[in-house]
Amino acid sequence: MSRIKLSLSVWLLVICSAVSLSAQQAALAAANAVVPPVVKFSGVLTDVNNKPLTGTVGVTFSLYQGSEGGAPLWVETQNVTPDKTGHYTVMLGSTSTQGLPGSAFASGEARWLGVQAQGQTEQPRTLLMSVPYALKALDAETVGGLPPSAFVKAAVPGGASAANSNAPAAAITGTGTTNHITKWLSATKLGNSNIFDSASGKVGIATTSPGATLDVNGSAIVRSNATVDGSLTAGPITATSSSSGGTGLFANAGSSTSSNGVIAEGATGVAAYTTVAGSIALYGDAGSSSGSNGVVAYGATGMAGYATVDGSNGVYGNAGSSSGSAGVNGTGGTYGVFGYSGSGYGIYGTVPSAGVDGVHGISASENSGVAGINDNSSAGFGVYGQAASPSGVGGGFYNTSTGDALFAYEQNGGYAAFFDGNVDVDGNLSKAGGSFKIDHPLDPANKYLYHSFVESPDMMNIYNGNATTDASGSAVVTLPEWFETLNRDFRYQLTVMGQFAQAIVASKVANHQFTIKTDKPNVEVSWQVTGIRQDAWANAHRIPVEVEKAQADRGLYLHPELFGVPPEKSIALAHHPMMLKMIKQQAAKPQAPKPPQAPKQQQAPKQQQAAK
Repeated sequence: MSRIKLSLSVWLLVICSAVSLSAQQAALAAANAVVPPVVKFSGVLTDVNNKPLTGTVGVTFSLYQGSEGGAPLWVETQNVTPDKTGHYTVMLGSTSTQGLPGSAFASGEARWLGVQAQGQTEQPRTLLMSVPYALKALDAETVGGLPPSAFVKAAVPGGASAANSNAPAAAITGTGTTNHITKWLSATKLGNSNIFDSASGKVGIATTSPGATLDVNGSAIVRSNATVDGSLTAGPITATSSSSGGTGLFANAGSSTSSNGVIAEGATGVAAYTTVAGSIALYGDAGSSSGSNGVVAYGATGMAGYATVDGSNGVYGNAGSSSGSAGVNGTGGTYGVFGYSGSGYGIYGTVPSAGVDGVHGISASENSGVAGINDNSSAGFGVYGQAASPSGVGGGFYNTSTGDALFAYEQNGGYAAFFDGNVDVDGNLSKAGGSFKIDHPLDPANKYLYHSFVESPDMMNIYNGNATTDASGSAVVTLPEWFETLNRDFRYQLTVMGQFAQAIVASKVANHQFTIKTDKPNVEVSWQVTGIRQDAWANAHRIPVEVEKAQADRGLYLHPELFGVPPEKSIALAHHPMMLKMIKQQAAKPQAPKPPQAPKQQQAPKQQQAAK
């Protein structure tokens, strides 16, 4: 009777939710006709000034176990269109055909919803009321996760069907031993099987003293898929896939934090092979929890993956969709992950969505998180970055402390950095000198032409031009409308051209113009006006003319070679000691290591060969 009531309450939830479903949610409900796995939620979107947001806004919704902290149990991003007051209504789970996962509510614990508009911090979390937990009612259709048909009484082998189970049957004979699973020795005789079920609940196959929940004494062949929900400790494992798109060994780290799909130890922890185009020798899935690993391997060679067919992968790692996960994670005394390619990519990383990295490196010491070295003597890149979107960048650098976001050093006569295109610096630019460099106008094929920048202790702007006075000896010079807003402290210079005459500034700059007066009519005058910037950015970032060096930089130089002191006295190298170490090692560069040789292809076990 309780199940009938529960089913009725679920159907009432369906009917109530269906009234306000949009076309997208209606399609989702049709695909899940029993219980729509979506929840209606309404809220308000405002900006940092508490003004309502309008138009289309990207909003991320996250389910949490607590009101503060913790990793999200579920995340979804929707495009929301609030009304003029910022109010909106969405169907949580509508972006996926699976909707909200029922497992998020199965524990019976409270769940909190976090809402974060694009470009803003997450709003205070909201405690979900009872309706979302009705997703747990899906269990009412099963018994222990199995359909009712799984519990239909089976027919006796060789006897009548279940529908006619009351019909007289032949006499059953045979004997059995305690704790042994019985099997049919013939159509009418029972006896012991090779399966032993101990009093402690442990099951043994070919053993009467099982040491684990399942203990198999001998080899095992799995001809389809095998799923282990927990840890698996085993001796040598041979996994073979002979079909296109197949997988020799697949391990899923599950949904628990810091779990591992495969842990392997040995001279070669994991050796994987594929000889079929498009297949994967070893595949590790980190699941959906942070800190999990698809494959963890230890050994002289932790993991060796080989692909001998175009388009295949020696090792493939999928980090799933949760932050902090790693498709491939490698640690080692020399190389954490070593990649070698004779013609393609040594290591290749790709990601399907924003906010994650194709290749991500972290160093807890003075070494590099990611280091790229090109040993080719003619061309190539140590690190190559490329972006395909208008808002993307080929390389992004930042420093969360007070150090430099990007440090470039060149000691062999080249450029520390070469830019072919426009460069935008949103901040002060400090330099020892500067110039323009162009192909020489008179000999562009063989020479360059340089001109130095004009320097000043002030943030000075320079304006100039020519003007001719009228018959009364007056000329009005009109300046841009923003001239007085941008500049202050004006200075003037006048030069008479073509004749001897006197010229003065008759009226200074006012209303973005000034007047020139000459003692003769129709005089051409060359003029120059300078001004000191007074815009908001300049007022906030005045460049000091003289500055004391920081205590840590005293005794060091920007250009030590100009003062006859050794390179160790360089401020740049003092701030970046790894660069000094690399300079000292420059003359003795180690050669690129050779890739590990692939072991010979292992043969399938004899039992498996016989089965074929």
